Amino acid sequence: SNDGLLLRKIVLLYGKMYLEFQKYHAVRFITMECVKKILEWYWVQILSEAPKMVSSPTDPENAPELVLGSLLIQGMELYKNVVKNFFYAIDEANTEPDNDARRCRQIIDGEILVPNFVTQMAETLINYYIPLKAKDLEMWQDDPETWMVEEDSDYWSFDVRRSAERLFVDVVDQQRAQIVQQLVHMLWHNTNDASNSDAAFFHREGLYAALGLCANQLYDSMDFCGWLKQHPVVDSPMGAVKWRVAWLIGKWVPVKFPVEERGYAYSVLLQLAHREEPLIVRMEALASLSLCIDDWDFDAEQFKPFLQPSIEAMTSVLNDVTMAESRMRIVNFMSALVCRMQREIMPFAEAILQLIPPLWQSALQENLYQTTILSLVTKLVEALGTHSTAIQQFIAPLVQHSIDLSDPAHVYLIEDGLELWLALIRNGTALDPSMSQLAKSIPSLLQYSTETLKKVLKIIESCVLIDGNAIFAEHGSALLDGLHNLASDNGLAVRATAAGYVTLNVIVQCIPLDVCQGPLVESNLLWTAFTRVVERKEAAIVLVHHAGFLARVAVHYPSLFAEFLASQEALLAKAFVENWVDLYDDIGQVAQRRLHAIAFAAAIATTNDGVLHSLPLMVPIWNDIMSNTGSSQLYFSD
Repeated sequence: SNDGLLLRKIVLLYGKMYLEFQKYHAVRFITMECVKKILEWYWVQILSEAPKMVSSPTDPENAPELVLGSLLIQGMELYKNVVKNFFYAIDEANTEPDNDARRCRQIIDGEILVPNFVTQMAETLINYYIPLKAKDLEMWQDDPETWMVEEDSDYWSFDVRRSAERLFVDVVDQQRAQIVQQLVHMLWHNTNDASNSDAAFFHREGLYAALGLCANQLYDSMDFCGWLKQHPVVDSPMGAVKWRVAWLIGKWVPVKFPVEERGYAYSVLLQLAHREEPLIVRMEALASLSLCIDDWDFDAEQFKPFLQPSIEAMTSVLNDVTMAESRMRIVNFMSALVCRMQREIMPFAEAILQLIPPLWQSALQENLYQTTILSLVTKLVEALGTHSTAIQQFIAPLVQHSIDLSDPAHVYLIEDGLELWLALIRNGTALDPSMSQLAKSIPSLLQYSTETLKKVLKIIESCVLIDGNAIFAEHGSALLDGLHNLASDNGLAVRATAAGYVTLNVIVQCIPLDVCQGPLVESNLLWTAFTRVVERKEAAIVLVHHAGFLARVAVHYPSLFAEFLASQEALLAKAFVENWVDLYDDIGQVAQRRLHAIAFAAAIATTNDGVLHSLPLMVPIWNDIMSNTGSSQLYFSD
């Protein structure tokens, strides 16, 4: 009725007020004279609505309507904030008997959370509120994938069961001495009831839920592995029981499960992931298997016998699910498996690669889904190592699509695409022509964003190291033009400029002069670095990078450097050398100081008067370098 609806709205407004008051004035809330009556009223409502929570799991259509769901959630949140609250925690260092925390604790322990009430609360939550509901089981049949997505969400404030789970965990955590041993006894002796009655189902389901939710509180008192072996519920005809067992293993393995018994957990989960099982059970089994794989104590050698059935199970579920979120989950599970197994995944690489085209096709409008696929391929490339050279042609189109700046999707894909590109180059022994063609995108990527700049520079360096001559023969001019724009951009941070020059130094060290000379001269890089040092308008921390590049050129391309200096006017050359020598004291790394000293020696090969005029400035530096390295002593001793 309208009056009933109005009354519920008023009660909910009061509940909201109590929660806000408790949140911002926790001490005043608990010390109110009426707080005990308020909490008792909410508990009466929770008890009165409890029978409605356990309608027959086989007849969800006739489940009574829960009209006070929001009220129950408010009541549970009020109790949760009483059970566990920072403001009610006693500081042992504070010995004052009248401090706020001690007064609150006395009220809570002596009047609200008395032992009998705590026991009643735990039993009520286990038997009525935390078990799966009839609507959950109905949704398993109609839309299991949506149910899984909702189950993983954190929308506890809209769901009575998840609010009850939060309250129950805090009750057990704060009242361990009273509840844990009693709960462990119930788990060992009250979960063998094979009856199919509704009461038996919900009681057993509630205990299973409690066992998983409180794994962190029970691990000292509960032998879960022994319990699992004594309760062979894998053969149960009820899908809810199988799902709960798969869920339990995922909760307990990261907390406490003997390493030598992990094989038993794997075998149980793979049984539950078999194609004959309900889809919801298979998906949960794979989720728990992923948690096992991602655990600190995971042993790849121990998992080898289970590798093939795991991949088969994941492939089977991928073929059966339809939602992008579900496929993303399975792809992420497979990524974790590939990452942990490394070289052991090699025999199954082809089977995994065959999944990529249909997966990518199904993800064309799902950018986040595409990033998970790129991540999987990246991990597979890293696991294959040098064998990944054979699949470069197959994977290059994925990289090209991800870094295509004309496609709006690049905003989401570019970082993962660059990571895949870098992995392909670093793990390959050669570059396929399709990979070499990707290099034409590098100049535009250099200008794209400073967030991706580091990876782009690493890609250039890796390309140069693996097949620099071929890359430069086709794309040398474009690459150096892009790097020149980077080096001459005054708006960049010092780190970005330094990173660009590191890449240029790699190029100079790896590419022969006859291949690099033309593009290097045309790019004006030498002139830009030279004029920056001559003008000396920038800070020394930036100028040393310009000078360092010229020093590298002088050492590796001495004839080019000498020709370049000889072509400059004497006044310019003199200013350059004087400023260059002055920057020597701003160079911190010993290796770089030595490089500059050698470059000074290369510079005097020119006949430019401006350079030769500065020769006296270089002699002390050579003296310093030789004395620090012991080179002079070694020379004369020989």
